[in-house]
Amino acid sequence: MTRRSGPLSWELDLASVRAPLIGGLVFSVLRAVLQWLAPVPLKVVFDSVLGSHPLAWELRWLPSDRLELLYSLCALMVAIAALLGVCSYAAAALLAGAGQRVVVDLRCRLFAHLVRQSRRFYTTRPVGDLLARLGGDAQAMQSAVVNVAPVVAENALTVLGMLVIMMVVDWQFGILALCVFPILLALVRHYLSTIKQAQRTARRAEGASSSTAQHVLVGLAVVQASGAETEEVERYRASALEALQASRLAVVLQSRFTPLVTFVMTVSTAAVVLLGGREVVAGRLTPGDLLLFSAYFRGMYTPVRQLAKLAGTMGRGQASAERVLEVLHTHDELSASDHPRRPSKVRGELSFEAVSFSYPGRPSFLERIELSVDAGSRHAIVGATGSGKSTLLRLALRFADPEAGCVRFDGADLRSLDLEWLRRQISFVPQETVLLRPTVWENIAYGADLTTRGEAIAAARATGVHELLASLRDGYDTPVGEAGSALSGGQRQCIAVARAMARGGRLILLDEPTTGMDPSTQSVVVEAFARLSEGRTTLMVTHQLLAVRDVDAITVMDTGRIIEHGTHSDLIESGTAYNTLHLASTGIAGD
Repeated sequence: MTRRSGPLSWELDLASVRAPLIGGLVFSVLRAVLQWLAPVPLKVVFDSVLGSHPLAWELRWLPSDRLELLYSLCALMVAIAALLGVCSYAAAALLAGAGQRVVVDLRCRLFAHLVRQSRRFYTTRPVGDLLARLGGDAQAMQSAVVNVAPVVAENALTVLGMLVIMMVVDWQFGILALCVFPILLALVRHYLSTIKQAQRTARRAEGASSSTAQHVLVGLAVVQASGAETEEVERYRASALEALQASRLAVVLQSRFTPLVTFVMTVSTAAVVLLGGREVVAGRLTPGDLLLFSAYFRGMYTPVRQLAKLAGTMGRGQASAERVLEVLHTHDELSASDHPRRPSKVRGELSFEAVSFSYPGRPSFLERIELSVDAGSRHAIVGATGSGKSTLLRLALRFADPEAGCVRFDGADLRSLDLEWLRRQISFVPQETVLLRPTVWENIAYGADLTTRGEAIAAARATGVHELLASLRDGYDTPVGEAGSALSGGQRQCIAVARAMARGGRLILLDEPTTGMDPSTQSVVVEAFARLSEGRTTLMVTHQLLAVRDVDAITVMDTGRIIEHGTHSDLIESGTAYNTLHLASTGIAGD
């Protein structure tokens, strides 16, 4: 398969594993040939050294003296065993290495697929379960590929060759082997199917356990503040026990499967000894031939015995593969233009034309929104919680597409633009800043074309947050903790502002950027926003109306509709919704 263009695309790259696959198959063929030859020297020892049978014409090159013949045959057995070991090692190493590479590529493809999905995809899928598929399920697939695939590949030719040889030498033994195979295959099919079902249940339960743990650890502060630790531990224990019971069932089934296979093989071997012994006594078969057939019979069933031991691994790998492929076959990606545009000149103009949008399972949320934000202007959107303010920002970032109408950037429909290019033109400061890198300066540089610590500090200086960040314990080298948990909300927001400055986008989107800050930090951040907005288009969503007095235009929203639009002074004079919000905000500020 070929790799699609674009930095987020990842397809299985079989070209990189073609050489080890071919090499592994070559050594597997050599191993099969050596397996065919391995019992022959021992047959000759019994027939021509210990017995009086003359050498077959194809072995006339061996010494005729019995003692010399014995030495030669022993040396040949050692040589075959050494070559068999080398071929087995080379085949297993090459095939396992290729299998590991394919599974790693599949894991990367799965991660790239998850990254490409729209935000709506994650509203119905627990992140913990997706992480379980990316981690545990991919690991189970790797174990199956590495441990099971080489066994099957190495033994398939061995079984076929031995069966052909037995049919040629004595058709009765060949028919006996063919009669036993359907019994073994029926056992394998039944138990592998049942084990796979048990492993499927176990993997589903393990995904639920992972999701439970992820939710609790992310919201640990709320859990501890509510005194709900015991309740959450019991919830996790219940899901873990469900996974354990399913895994136990798989172990029990495998414990039954292996003895049954051993019993069938023992009965088959006894039948070979009985039939062959009678032929030897009757003089129609040599003791060496009986030894050869017994060795071939055992060799034919070695793969089945090995598969019996690996049944749990195989079932777990198959169940995990189904879970991984189920996600890969689910597509909730944003539509892309066949010829996406990347304009060379950017002004930063943003407009919403008759935009309607709704969330899954909810009625229409935005209703025919008409809004234009001129290039270089500062625009604020205010309104009650749930009025649709933040949804407009998500549509501008193209986290989702409108159901009707369109969003335009510099006059172009967002759906006609290259998505990566579009987001490079936007600097987004969310209400809750999530930090993804280990230190302060690395988070400032994240997503920007910065490569050095000094460039990150320069971006912080440009927005006026340098003093606050430099005062941290280790300055710009301060560890931020998991998702920024080691910093306050104001400190995280200062990093987000510096990061927005570092990105240099022509369009600035601010989503409730000063919520929950103390007055001193808020003044620093507001000043930083002012510097960030200079010469750029700025669209701010906020509840704090004192911060929007100096913007160029204000839009008031209510229940998914625009109800007012104008400047601060105009809206105050109108005495309607904005004036009511402003009076309430001023009253709160003065308490």
